[in-house]
Amino acid sequence: MDDEFDAKMATVAEYGTRFDADVASAHLTEYGIQSAVFGDPAHSVAPHHVTNPGFQLMVLGIEVDDAKAVLGLDKPEAELSETAELEASLYHRHFSQRPRWIRWSTYVLLAAVPIPLAIAFGLLVWELGTRLFP
Repeated sequence: MDDEFDAKMATVAEYGTRFDADVASAHLTEYGIQSAVFGDPAHSVAPHHVTNPGFQLMVLGIEVDDAKAVLGLDKPEAELSETAELEASLYHRHFSQRPRWIRWSTYVLLAAVPIPLAIAFGLLVWELGTRLFP
């Protein structure tokens, strides 16, 4: 009975894109672990029609532990949270914590769009007013 259960496929990980799942599958193939990616084929054509947007990476039941080790999914939860915390601190800074020149450049660019539009609108209204009411 155990041999029958181990021969079945088991999900190792779930990915948001087909590309990420295929990269992980190729990585497993380099280590001699056969894998398959399952997901809705309509995702690339009409992602708004897909009910389950994830792609599952599956391996044989007896190779699950090896696959998780190769992909680095066997790390303790504490290590994963440290990685997520470090990533958040590096890539998700608040706008007020960015350098002063970036903040001022952003303000200038935000002002550069509506001010010319307001001037053009004012000139248009002035021109229409002088032609309609001489």
